[in-house]
Amino acid sequence: MASSSNNCQSWPNKDDDDGGDDAGAASFPELLQFCSRAQTLISELLLLADHIPSEFLDRRFDPVLFDLRYFDSPSVCESRIEGNASLEPLEDQLRESCSDFLHRFFLLANGAIMYYLELLKYLNDLQEGLSVQCTLDRVLDDEFGRQLLTESMQLFGCLLLLVEHRMGGFLREKLLVAYLRYNHCFDSPNIKQISLFCCAHRPTSDTVHDFNLLPLRWTMILIEKPEDILGRFPLPKLVVDAVICRLRKDDLYNQVRHYPDPQHRTVALSLQARCLFILLLHSPEFLHDGFVMREIVDRFFKDHWVVPIFLHYAVDLFVSWDAYKEAKLSLSSYHSPTLIRDRCLNHSKKVRHLLPKIDLVLSSGVLTKDYVLARSQHLFSLVRDCNVALCWLLLHRSSTDKKLREIVTSVGLGEQVDEDSLLVLLLKISQLEFELKQLFVELLKNKEALWNEKKHRASECIEELSSHCSESWVHLLDHRRAGSSERILYRMISALKDISKFHQIEEHAQVKKNLSDMQKYLQDMIKALGLDNSALSTFAVITDAIYAWGNIPRFGELIGKKIKRDPSIMLILHMFFLKFQSWLDAPLLRISQNESPDLLYVSNYYSSEFAAQICAALETVPVLLLGVFEKDGIQDQLFYSSNHIDKDKLQVLMQLDHLIKSGREASKICTISQGIMVMSRIFRGLINLDLKDWLVEKIKKELKNQIGNKLNSFGLSSSVSHGNLEDNLRSLSTYIQFQMQMMETLQELLHIHGSSIWKEIITNVLKQSAQEVKQYTELVKPKQESMLSSSLSNSLSKSNTFFGNLLYQILQLTDPSRSMFIEPMSGWFNAEGHELLGLLIFDVLDSCIGQVGLCIFDSLLFILVKYSLEHALRCFISLLEGKILEELQLMDDYLGPASSLPLLGWTSYKNMMKITKESWEPLVPCFATIGQLQLLRCLVAFKLRSASKIEAGPIYSAVEGLKASIYLQRDKIIESTNSNMEDNSSTRFIRTFNREQKLCGHFSPLQTNYMLKDPPIFLSRSAAILSISQLPRYVLDTHLGTLTSKSKKSIIDFSPVVIGLGTFLKQFDPSHLTQYIQYMGQYTRITAEIAYGGVYDPQILSDDPTSEVLKSAFWLMYFCRYMGISKDLTDSCLPPSLIAVLQM
Repeated sequence: MASSSNNCQSWPNKDDDDGGDDAGAASFPELLQFCSRAQTLISELLLLADHIPSEFLDRRFDPVLFDLRYFDSPSVCESRIEGNASLEPLEDQLRESCSDFLHRFFLLANGAIMYYLELLKYLNDLQEGLSVQCTLDRVLDDEFGRQLLTESMQLFGCLLLLVEHRMGGFLREKLLVAYLRYNHCFDSPNIKQISLFCCAHRPTSDTVHDFNLLPLRWTMILIEKPEDILGRFPLPKLVVDAVICRLRKDDLYNQVRHYPDPQHRTVALSLQARCLFILLLHSPEFLHDGFVMREIVDRFFKDHWVVPIFLHYAVDLFVSWDAYKEAKLSLSSYHSPTLIRDRCLNHSKKVRHLLPKIDLVLSSGVLTKDYVLARSQHLFSLVRDCNVALCWLLLHRSSTDKKLREIVTSVGLGEQVDEDSLLVLLLKISQLEFELKQLFVELLKNKEALWNEKKHRASECIEELSSHCSESWVHLLDHRRAGSSERILYRMISALKDISKFHQIEEHAQVKKNLSDMQKYLQDMIKALGLDNSALSTFAVITDAIYAWGNIPRFGELIGKKIKRDPSIMLILHMFFLKFQSWLDAPLLRISQNESPDLLYVSNYYSSEFAAQICAALETVPVLLLGVFEKDGIQDQLFYSSNHIDKDKLQVLMQLDHLIKSGREASKICTISQGIMVMSRIFRGLINLDLKDWLVEKIKKELKNQIGNKLNSFGLSSSVSHGNLEDNLRSLSTYIQFQMQMMETLQELLHIHGSSIWKEIITNVLKQSAQEVKQYTELVKPKQESMLSSSLSNSLSKSNTFFGNLLYQILQLTDPSRSMFIEPMSGWFNAEGHELLGLLIFDVLDSCIGQVGLCIFDSLLFILVKYSLEHALRCFISLLEGKILEELQLMDDYLGPASSLPLLGWTSYKNMMKITKESWEPLVPCFATIGQLQLLRCLVAFKLRSASKIEAGPIYSAVEGLKASIYLQRDKIIESTNSNMEDNSSTRFIRTFNREQKLCGHFSPLQTNYMLKDPPIFLSRSAAILSISQLPRYVLDTHLGTLTSKSKKSIIDFSPVVIGLGTFLKQFDPSHLTQYIQYMGQYTRITAEIAYGGVYDPQILSDDPTSEVLKSAFWLMYFCRYMGISKDLTDSCLPPSLIAVLQM
């Protein structure tokens, strides 16, 4: 960021061009280098002060942090840490996390000491006159030398005070000791001076100031006896006193010429006053001299006592000079409560009177080039008065003296001038200054053209007046010879006025008009002569607003509230911040003149701080943008998909009132968008900030918060029902659709990628919610030994996330113990026949979270199935122990091969049924939970397929075709992915394709392998026995086409048990699944033999044999159909006649 003297109001010079300033400053390269280095050191200090490691502010680390007393007994301090199990980890953490900061702090301290030592040597040489070319008198007699010498000492004093203000002494001591300990550099050069630099300032006064109650506590430097801090590093008294004497009399920066009003003299000398304040602390003898202090106060401080010393950092003279009786007495004589009240009253009245004047000038069509040309002095005076009033009120409202601060605020409130009024004045004067400067620069640029135009018209008037009066003298006028041309013009205007009084002229209207026009053109030529760079220099000085930068954080909050009420504030916000451009330029002037390589570093720091304040002021804009359509019920008025509209209801559906409201809100967004674009254009190259990118990031953040909060508040009620879930999902769908349409609207109005942002945010929010559910499930899994339907859903409800709440409600509605899955209806129903959950819920869910959300939901179901399968396996293995294992072995011998019928018939099962009836019962809910989750996954896959066909038909077809191609080439692809690196193209392609395949619903949950485990012994036989043991609980309902409860007593639903058992067997070698089918076929044939050809014994088979045959056959056929078993295997296990009966 470049800086020029014209734009820098903090160090103005009498020369109008940059080259003069740079050449003058370059005459004293040593002093210029000192000023440049001091500015760099201060910027580094401010940067470090904003990034103090949290460890140094944490009381837990106090035992391993030491002040300078460490050097009295270092071994004792170290012994406290060595071997201490609680302190050594803190020590290691401190060393690892803070080493970079400690190094930079030490470099800062060392740099400050090196600066002081070199400056001290230079000043001593200057005092002793060791160089003929550079003596103290010569430096003081030269304007630039005088400025640079003063600044070199003043900036070092500011550095010392700012170090104490931003990084307290005890903190500095801890930082220094920590650095020396960790780097073992106790013998570093200048270590004594560095320790003195870091030593804490301990004032002896008993006065206590409540620093936290100050309105601008970070910008007001509250240090008692600051001369003690500067006294640690004394400067040659002769040089300091000589500079003070010159400051008491001279106009160091030639600013008095910019303030012609004597009442503004202290404002004109404000930059000089801050230098004088610091130098008086270097030579405190002056503060004890009553005569000198009365003179100084009368010239510099007679109407203000809050003095900025560096940028917006200020001191209160009543606090800083409290220890000096003569200085405080001189100050008090000009600042009694009565005088302060009168002065404050005067400035407050000015604020009230200036506001309407500015409004008048800013009125449409008033501020034109002709108006500026005619009334430039009046406008400059208006700008000057506004800035002087603002400066006084803003500075003194932050006084550290409570009584004086209350006087200022109370008088202001009495005149209805509060913080908001000052902000309004600051905004309006910023707008006036911006527009006025633009017009003035344009006039200056077109000065020659304006001069020639007026000269030509004046010549024409003279030619018309008289043929004997030659107009040649007009052509001889030249704007470059301003002095002679101006004198000629004044004489001619005077002569024309005399001529117009002649009797003959007064009676001749045409001649009189020509004379009047000619006078006007000549006066315009005089005004054009007055256009020069000195006017811009004056304008830059009087519009300086560095004094108000400390108020920007508070003003930023007020601006945010104003933007909410009136978005048109955005259109002048760039003017407001441009008023503070001098805050950016001032610290860079000497660095730029010195051509220092630190220019980029320092400019980046101030640029980032400037950008941070702009962003803070605009913090409410993203919230406003995303909430603008939620007002007045606009969100609830959206309606969709109506194929037929009654003519009578057309007016109602048009919703004209809401369309008008929507139009107004859209207009607000356009205004905000225009303001953002203007600010982006104006600040491009000035600060390191792309406001458009910043706005997009903030919109993403706010949108993520809003959607996340809405999803996580997804309704939980004491009684979960189908109606509640559907209503909640529809309400959520309305909100989601509204948010999506709103982002599409913002895309058009703000010129951002709204749709892409929406997709990114909703996907990230859903993924985060799923991740939280996964993490919670991981934490709960080892603690829950019975992950059944009820315990699983209860665990999910505690995650307090959208997917956790959604899964909880869906698992509650589809609980196998309280619902029945009806395959033809693809849904769950209760005992009364009311639907609990079906495809409609997934349709609404798709409208809420889309296909990506459904895929994430499916991934959670996948994890739950996996956990449930692992739990079922553990339970299964735990049951196959001891006596049961022996009985299974014995029974397997009795039953023989599955292809044959056992000799003992059904009796072979009887003993095993008695043993396993109670002990194996916990396995049934496990399998039911697995089946419940699998059925949900099947419905999700179905919804994804149907949605893909409708919304993305070409993609669905392409994925389907690729799937077939990949299946044909599967061997080559597997070989390619196994032989190459993981990130090869084949692997990336497969991953991408799998993702697209899942989005299109091309996956089969019932054919998925969830775990790789070794099967338990007698797996197939045990599964068959468990299935047979459940048959007596059910009856075959031919109307519903399923097995239902035999009694009204609640039992676990048939379908999820069968599917869960099939999924469990699917995880192992296919032979186990085949054996299970054969064993169930063996049982069906045995039962059929009893029913149709054998002797029925109720003691052996309690149920009707025919019913038992049909149930066992239906169980097996249902199992085979869902698990994708081949028809040949099914037919081989069941009698053909029985299959025909069941298919009727």
